[in-house]
Amino acid sequence: MPLVSVIIPAYNRSKSILRALDSVLCQEGFPFEILVGDDASTDDTVEVLLGRFPSAKVARLPENRGAASARNAAMRMAAGEYLAFLDTDDEWLPGKIALQLAYMERNPEVGACACGHWFVLRDGRERCVAGEGGARDWKKRLHFAQSFHGASTPLVRRKVLEEIGGQDERLRVLEDWDWMLRIAGKYPVNVLEEPLVRIHENSPSAPDATVVSTEYFLEKHGEGIGAYGARHRAEVFSQQWENAARNLYRHGRYAEADKLLLRSFGFAPWRNPASLAAVPFSVCDRLLGTRWLPKILAFRSGLSDPW
Repeated sequence: MPLVSVIIPAYNRSKSILRALDSVLCQEGFPFEILVGDDASTDDTVEVLLGRFPSAKVARLPENRGAASARNAAMRMAAGEYLAFLDTDDEWLPGKIALQLAYMERNPEVGACACGHWFVLRDGRERCVAGEGGARDWKKRLHFAQSFHGASTPLVRRKVLEEIGGQDERLRVLEDWDWMLRIAGKYPVNVLEEPLVRIHENSPSAPDATVVSTEYFLEKHGEGIGAYGARHRAEVFSQQWENAARNLYRHGRYAEADKLLLRSFGFAPWRNPASLAAVPFSVCDRLLGTRWLPKILAFRSGLSDPW
């Protein structure tokens, strides 16, 4: 069986990294190596990791640079024919890699294979999100989807990394989205229907990083997005700025979020006019000192209450 390099970015995850690692150890039927990119953790993440799996290789960054830099540092150590990705707050279900390997070995033209997932809220509730499967234009689909069911689902051929390079370190968030889109632009990809990963809910991404990364991503991929037509481009830009606005709302950055939501509406007013209902809620929260809007957005998204 081919060697699989397990790529794990880590930053101050001593309380969850063993859960992620145990889910790797439960995989069977193939040889693997564990490669960790430590993003200048200030806790004992690395010590906890090496205590359970001393043969793991760790690349320690001198300063905090983001998940893309951490994954790239780990990927530079990879010797495997395949690369599998796991974030420290997630976990693989038994048989995940074996099923993906079997599919990839049967379909040598496919560059990456992802899967469905279970989404685990902070209160313990779980929601099954099946993979879409089948033949799809994933390059187009990813303009909206932002990932193949999260950063912890893909299995990627090493030759893909060698052709398209690592993750874009200018992106402090959305870096996996950018990378998956670049892969889909070069290779066929597939998403297995089976939910084979448990993705645990996190706090919303840092708002400033979200806004900067969204701006950069849309500028970087604007031409490719526009290749599908003006309406498609307008709807993609509209959705992504609405996503950024929702993030800012959940952080209580109401005035800035209002501006992004209006920008979203300006790109494609037909796409989701109901989103403008957030603006009066935003005004009420600011006047009354309440936080109803973040709670409403969390509820509508199937998330826990905002932190």
